[in-house]
Order: sequence, then C-alpha cells, then structure tokens
Amino acid sequence: MPTPVLSKRERFILTANGQETDRPPVWIMRQAGRYMPQYQALRERYGFRDLCVNPEASVAASLLPLELLDIDILIIFNDILIPLEEMGLTVDFPGGGPQIMDPPRDESALDRFRAVTFDDPPVCQGIRLLRQKTDDQLAVLGFAGSPFTLLGYAVEGKLSRNAQEIRGLMLREPALVHEMLRRLTDTVVNYLVAQVESGGAAGVQVFESLGNILSPWEYEEFATRYTREVIARFQAACPGVPVILFSRGSSTYLELMESTGADVLSIDWTMQLADARRRTSKPLQGNLDPLVMTVPGSVEEQFARMLEGFDWRRGWIANLGHGIIPQASVEAAQRFVKCVQNLASK
Repeated sequence: MPTPVLSKRERFILTANGQETDRPPVWIMRQAGRYMPQYQALRERYGFRDLCVNPEASVAASLLPLELLDIDILIIFNDILIPLEEMGLTVDFPGGGPQIMDPPRDESALDRFRAVTFDDPPVCQGIRLLRQKTDDQLAVLGFAGSPFTLLGYAVEGKLSRNAQEIRGLMLREPALVHEMLRRLTDTVVNYLVAQVESGGAAGVQVFESLGNILSPWEYEEFATRYTREVIARFQAACPGVPVILFSRGSSTYLELMESTGADVLSIDWTMQLADARRRTSKPLQGNLDPLVMTVPGSVEEQFARMLEGFDWRRGWIANLGHGIIPQASVEAAQRFVKCVQNLASK
C-alpha cells in the first residue's frame, strides 16, 4: 500500500510521536540568519529587536528559509532573552551579541526579577500570522530558553566563554540561584503555553544552550530539575503538543535529557545518531556539524556518515547539531535539505 502524501505539519507531528513517515522532516536551527543575503537585506530595514517584537518583521524573517530551502518546519524568529525584559531586566542588542545591562548577581536583584505571565505577546501574534501565511500546512514552532540557560545569560550579562559569573554565583549563593531559577521556571512555562494557546504553535523547542558548562551533578541540580518541571507543566497545559529539548553537551547528558520527559531529544554533533539511538528510544533531532555548511562539496558525504548505522525511517527530525553559522553557504544548506528529501525514494 503506498505511503500517503503528508503535509509538512503532519510529517512533523507523526515523527515527533515516533511514527514512520514518507521521509524525515527537516529544518535548520537559526535557519533565518546572517548567512542569507535576503536576511542581510531585511536587517537594513529592521533592527534586530524589531525582528523579535514586530510581528510583521518577525514573520518576514521566519519565511526566508521556506522560500530558499523548502524546509518542513518554521520556527518563529525571536530571541530567547526577550522574556527577561518582561521580568524586569534591561536587554540590549548591540553588534556582537545581546547584553543584559543590569545583571542580577545578588539578593537585591530579586526586586527586579519577577515571574511573569503572558497573554498575547508579540511572539504569539507572529506565530498566528506565520500560520496564516502558510495556510497552516507547515509545522510552526515556538521556543524558549531553559531556566538555567536564561539565568546564565542574565548573570553573565553577555556571551561568555568561561561563564565564571554564573558558576561563581552557584558556589557562593546556591539558594539565590535556586530562587531565580524557580521564577524563571514559572516564566518559561507561561511563555511556552501562550505560544500554543494564543499563537497556535504546532510544537515548542526548549534550548539548554549552556548545558555544556556544567558538571553532571550541576546539570541535574541546576538545569535538569527545572527543565523537567517546565516540560511537565507545559504538557499538562498543552497535551499532545510535542516538546523538543536541545542541549549542548548532549553526549554527556543524554540520559538526563531523556529524564525531563521531552518528546524529542535534539543532540549536538559530538555523538553519532546510531549511538544516541542505542541509549534512548526517544525520537531524535540533529545532528550534522554546522561547520559542514561552510563547505558545500562535503555535504553529501558528511550526511551519509551521519546516518551510518542509524535507522532514519522512524523518529528522526533532520537538523544540524547546533545553529547554522554566519559563514555558512546557502548552497550547502540547500544540499543538506535535498539529501533529506531524497530519502523519500529509498
């Protein structure tokens, strides 16, 4: 019996539930970004903040990968730090990365670090508009940073290689860190639920982007326990809506990631898909090395190597092992998507 033709949204939902489809769905983290000339042109019209908080601008950016790459999944263009502004922090987006102008590093910060609820924030308006623009045929994802990742960025104040501010605070004031993580947990749950209930997102992704700075016991105490609560509360409020969890350092923490209850585990490029499958039966997402996107001629070979020993027919969303980098080639991204689409004939 021939496999029925699926909409892109149906392909995502079935795959996230571990069911077999005609081929894997495909998208690319940070797929609307600086590697695209069309995105650069959009940035000449809008500042980065506008792309995050202006629904029309956000949708214009979000649609670029569909036009250039023909992917299955769109993720709303936004930044994980935006909810921190609602909590009382000041977030700026100068060149070179975001900055928290008043990092919360002591007890006094609790007065301006409040858990918040969301009714219909701009991100929800953007998701609704994006669904309208695509006739609801694609899967549109909402997203949020995990509580620990958001706290790490907030305390550091900017992108940091050694993350000594947040790690020092964890050692000096663990009770303060836990209180801030509890407030962030409430905020992240409310933010994700709003993206589904108000925006109509088909799924959400939680980014544990700073997981790789933590030891295994720190990962459980300061990251996993709060991400687990976020996911449990989200699933209670939005049953049946898939949750994808991405974590850097996934080769070390895969079992802890699984313990969060996430529906799909998105892994970085430091482990083989086949090895991940032996360690978990959860649907997987990933995990081509983003650097491959800078060498178009290497894509097909590296794609084949990524799939060695791995059964892609059930429970796999094709993606990179992290966000695509500014130095990437549009041609390489197109070739990657084509490799996935060609699996339909195999």
